[in-house]
Amino acid sequence: MSRFHVVSPAEVRLRRFLKEKPRIGPSLVFTLLRVSEWAKSIQAGEAENPLRRKLTHSATGSEPIQQIAENLIERASGIERDLLLKSIQELLFYCVDFETNLNLEQIKTRLKGFLDQEKRFAFQQQFLCFYVFNYVSFYTSESFRAMSSTPQVFEQEMEQVEKICERTVASALEPYEQAESVLDPTAAEELIQKIEQRLRGE
Repeated sequence: MSRFHVVSPAEVRLRRFLKEKPRIGPSLVFTLLRVSEWAKSIQAGEAENPLRRKLTHSATGSEPIQQIAENLIERASGIERDLLLKSIQELLFYCVDFETNLNLEQIKTRLKGFLDQEKRFAFQQQFLCFYVFNYVSFYTSESFRAMSSTPQVFEQEMEQVEKICERTVASALEPYEQAESVLDPTAAEELIQKIEQRLRGE
């Protein structure tokens, strides 16, 4: 973020609520690398190459999206795995315009169209936006709820938090886009560290 960035009241509250919460685990780095690898494979017409298990081509609805998500998660368990699974499924539904009745081939076609049209790191950026918001929401939503006078105020707070997450991811990723960097393990780890540090105001 710019050094002239003005910290909003919602950001102050978010930083306070995150203070004693667990940090983002290393499995996000490994999963981000797999998501990036898979995105390249989709564009090359080799969508199943990075996946550990064969997908069921006849499946429709949410089943193929869940299969893909489970294949892409790397070295995660417990809450961390749940957050990754939720985030990848949200990413995939987002990329196919929230169509819920597509089979695997239709999903791959829609994903290729999304990747061909969007900027270089759009897929990874959207994944990180979903993950960071899910992580933050899981660990802080009850604190925001407790300090909100009405359900409407709580909704407004969480909308602001979502925007903070999106801005944080975009600003951390921007230098890599401008430099046309490759997201190798070192760069991916550095990127996640930057995102978390900015979220926590460190």
